[in-house]
Amino acid sequence: MIKRILDHLKQKAETNEPDPLPGSRAPPRGWLPGHSRALLLAVIHASMLSLMAMANKNSAGRGASAFIGTGLIQRLKSDTHLAILSIFNSVASLAIGSFAVYRLTQGEIGVAFFDALLVAAMLGSLVYAWKTGRSVLAGNLVATLLAAGVLFLIFVLKLSYLWLLSLMIGIFLLASGSVSIPLSLLLIVAVSSVPEVFADHVERFTFLAVSVQIAVFSFVFSWQTRHQHRLLDDMANRDPLTGASNRRALRRDIKACVDAVRIGRECAALAMIDLDYFKRINDRHGHDAGDRVLVALAEIVGGTMRAGDSFYRYGGEEFVLVMPSTSPEGIAPALEKLQQAIRTRLRGPDGAVTVSIGAAGLKPAEDPSEWLSRADRALYAAKSGGRDRFCIDQD
Repeated sequence: MIKRILDHLKQKAETNEPDPLPGSRAPPRGWLPGHSRALLLAVIHASMLSLMAMANKNSAGRGASAFIGTGLIQRLKSDTHLAILSIFNSVASLAIGSFAVYRLTQGEIGVAFFDALLVAAMLGSLVYAWKTGRSVLAGNLVATLLAAGVLFLIFVLKLSYLWLLSLMIGIFLLASGSVSIPLSLLLIVAVSSVPEVFADHVERFTFLAVSVQIAVFSFVFSWQTRHQHRLLDDMANRDPLTGASNRRALRRDIKACVDAVRIGRECAALAMIDLDYFKRINDRHGHDAGDRVLVALAEIVGGTMRAGDSFYRYGGEEFVLVMPSTSPEGIAPALEKLQQAIRTRLRGPDGAVTVSIGAAGLKPAEDPSEWLSRADRALYAAKSGGRDRFCIDQD
């Protein structure tokens, strides 16, 4: 099937003859010279052959579910914005790519080349989002690119302004509010200020009214969707008692920290914090008293740690503090400051409550589980050494 499509494209590019469609206008000639048409055809040919090779390589000996991979599905489920970006870019690339192929067969090489550039930019931004996790930045770039593209189509290629109305919804879904609002206002003002785009004043004001309505409703929908997602994300990743992040968030964030350190070659440290003799508080005074101590500890740590640090409840009376950009020499001063604040301020029904802390700096090529294990060993050493102290793993 793909081979027949390629043969058809090659024939059309060589003859530069349009398909006999009823009512179709004669295609403009001379957009690009003949060698440019051949170059564009070669690009499409190579792209399709690459897709065929990837499909054959990945599907050999495996089913469709194995090709997709559970990791990909899980990531789409956990990152709503990445899922929206993936769906939008894939569908838009398919639609615009189809137009590019059609324009090529009609001899409209310039329009086909422009459409191919849009597709390449969207797919490139999608790859960037998947590799780096920066889906918001990728969405902002795609929205800006498409806004510039639709203005080019309307003002330079003289195509219908209706493309702008469909794009308006996509802009609010893809981009952040600080980007989508100015872009939508720019598009509306730019198009409505040029009378030549419209047949008469009635059509012009109709466009203005409809585009404003679409922008307002798209903004409300996207804002509400993001707000609800933030609430759900907070419920899924935060400990309801202490307000600290939970173990699920720790697994996600510690992996991101390790990846960032590997890319940037920076330092990072991790500390495990355990309340001393916490079981006595629960046994003597009840779990409510124990809960108050846990909440107080979270407040003290939250007020003492740096803005870039992250605090998590690991389980029971154990907590984890992740400290990015912390050198091996900086671990001890940071922990001394934290432990002194806890000694001074943390109180229970029987008086002062202390903690034991085990810490470890991140080693090159170390995975998150190994990093946590070394901090846990250091915590055990602090407990064995008499409690109310910190130990740093030096291995």
